[in-house]
Amino acid sequence: MGSDATVVAVPVTDTCKEVVDGFVRRTIPRDTLVDARGPWTFRRDALMLALDRVGTGAQVSNLIELCQAARLRVRVLIQR
Repeated sequence: MGSDATVVAVPVTDTCKEVVDGFVRRTIPRDTLVDARGPWTFRRDALMLALDRVGTGAQVSNLIELCQAARLRVRVLIQR
């Protein structure tokens, strides 16, 4: 199955902590984390479908939220 969109990302290298009520709960393993930086590319039909799926009243503030709301498959190209 192919992707609907593609984004360039870099591996997360900083330590990431999960914080609950102002206290560190745990350190998040970084081996599966990336920082999606872009550029983003979309298949034209996938972008049109995404915009139709989320509609005009959607609370979408970035491309990741758009892809999640529209249930698009996003391929991540990791830049090292």
